[in-house]
Amino acid sequence: MKSPRKIVGTLLLFVLMLSLLIGCSSTPANNTASAPADSSGTASAQTPSDAVTLSLNHVGATEHPYQYGSLKFAELVNEKTNGGIKVDVFPASQIASGAKAVEFVQMGTLDIALESTMSLSNFVSEADVLNLPFLFNDTEQAFKVLDGEFGQYLGEIAEQKGFKILAWWDNGFRNISNSKRPITKPEDLKGLKIRVPESKVFLATFETLGAVPTPMAISEVFSAMQLGTVDGQENPGAVYINNKYNEVNKYYSVTHHIFTAEPLIMSTDKFNSLTEDQQKAILEAAQEAGVYEREVSAEAEQKDLETIRAAGVEVNIVEDMTPFREAVGPVYDQFKGDFGTLLEKIEAAK
Repeated sequence: MKSPRKIVGTLLLFVLMLSLLIGCSSTPANNTASAPADSSGTASAQTPSDAVTLSLNHVGATEHPYQYGSLKFAELVNEKTNGGIKVDVFPASQIASGAKAVEFVQMGTLDIALESTMSLSNFVSEADVLNLPFLFNDTEQAFKVLDGEFGQYLGEIAEQKGFKILAWWDNGFRNISNSKRPITKPEDLKGLKIRVPESKVFLATFETLGAVPTPMAISEVFSAMQLGTVDGQENPGAVYINNKYNEVNKYYSVTHHIFTAEPLIMSTDKFNSLTEDQQKAILEAAQEAGVYEREVSAEAEQKDLETIRAAGVEVNIVEDMTPFREAVGPVYDQFKGDFGTLLEKIEAAK
């Protein structure tokens, strides 16, 4: 029989090994993907022992533009603060996704989230105006509006509700995939169960087009399509590819029905707790990383269709979206009372 001392020693060794394993399993995925072009990931500078550590969560996979932009942001923050602030990046909804991630920022559980305007609209209802169908003709027009006075105006509204919008990043134009048929005209959507983000505007848009919209967090979408809970979803090509939706959706229709801006948000309380120099560094890094993320996103979009086709997916491009634009007219009528003034500001900013 082993002596009590040996038994205690064995138990202590087991506890030590277990704690090391748990610590390793919770490490953020800062280096799970090598960023393209000139992004080399988080800065390698020595981090001071009294440095501030911020958590940044996003829904993109490790090869998504969100990850590359987030790594660039972390690198720039480290550089601009001389190691005074370290940003841990958590991709693929490791902490949360959708409205829950925004709620965590509001609660202070999460420092920074790269989330959609759809999710933000659950807390800042005015952000939902950006989700109206066919609001922007192209990304240049969208960026002009977001980077100008309207983006600042919306940022001020968000700040009153506890969110600091550090910058506007890019998620691109959305397209529709499903397991039933190609979408070439509005009537093709009739009866299709389509996953949509948590947004009143998205629900109204797809209801108006005759589909059966089902709101859910993006982390649940693949299994929902696999189980037949929904027939399809709508997202930019990068999301379709990185989330392997080609395995469950064999039809991909290029509709560009909604442009999705991606605000990088931070709790105002957390932001205000930083020094003035640190705040300046955070804002500068967010803007510079946002420019880089947009470039990566644009480059990826050009390759997306080739990748999707190569995966054996049937791709169709809707050349004339006029019938769709006409079909969603009632959506604008429905939200005129909510977004009338905001729409006027957007139109003036284009």
